[in-house]
Amino acid sequence: MRYAEKSFEIRFCAALSAAIMPFNRNPKWFGLTQAQERKKGIDAVLGIGGSLVLFQFKAQSGSRIKIERDQLTKLASVEKQYPNSTFYVFPEAEDIHAAARTDCMFKEAWCCTPSALDKEVDKKAKSAAFTLDASASALTQARPQKLVAIQKTCKRLGCFCCPPYPTRRDPKWLSRLLNFYLASGRVDGELLHPSFAERGIGIPIGRDLPRGSMDRGEDADTKTITSAEMFEDLLGEGAHQSLGPGLQALFIAQ
Repeated sequence: MRYAEKSFEIRFCAALSAAIMPFNRNPKWFGLTQAQERKKGIDAVLGIGGSLVLFQFKAQSGSRIKIERDQLTKLASVEKQYPNSTFYVFPEAEDIHAAARTDCMFKEAWCCTPSALDKEVDKKAKSAAFTLDASASALTQARPQKLVAIQKTCKRLGCFCCPPYPTRRDPKWLSRLLNFYLASGRVDGELLHPSFAERGIGIPIGRDLPRGSMDRGEDADTKTITSAEMFEDLLGEGAHQSLGPGLQALFIAQ
C-alpha cells in the first residue's frame, strides 16, 4: 500500500514535536484543519509572537515526486524574503510497510529548499516530476536531465538520536555513561536550536514584536508579520485561514 502524503505529514510533525520538546515545551503546528482554528486563523499566534518554519510535504507516487510550479514559485518567494524558513520534505519510503520498518523518522526523510528546486523546474511548466535517489542524495529527472541536491532532515534540522547506552561490561563504562547523558538530546543542527527565532531563522510573526525587530540586519526588506493581511501578501489569498495541501508551519513562541 502506498505511503500517503497525509500519513507522512502527520508522522513527521508528531516526531518533530516529540524531538524538540526537551528544548521547547510548547511547539505548535499551524495547519488549520479544524473549523474553529480556521475561524481564528493566523490571529491565534499573532498575539503571541515568535517564528514560523514552513514544511511542504511531498510523498512519492509511482516512484515520482511531483512539484507544482505555482506552489514552488510562492515558496521560493517566501524563502527569498525569509532565508532558513521554508523546506520541501520527502519520505524515502514509498509504501507503508517500508515506512513502518524505519527506526528513525528523520534518517529516512529528505529535504531541500524551494530555491534549489526553483533553479531546475522550468518557469513555464505547470509541474515537474522527480525521482528520489537516496544513494546520490538527489532528486533526479531523466528528460530533460535535472539533478537537485537533497539532505537527510536530521542533517539539516538537527540530530536528536541518543548514543548507545553503555554497559558495565565496557571497561570505560563510567566515562561513557557521563558522555551518554551529556550527548542525550543534543541538537547537532542549528535550525531547531531553542533560540532559533532570535537567530534570524523562520518567519518572524507577532503583533507584540515591533516591525523589523527580528530582521537579519543585512536585508532591509525582511519584516515581522503583524497582521493577517501581511500574511496573505506573503503566502497568497486565504493563507490566514488555510496554508494549503501538504503545507504545515511549526510555530515557536518568542
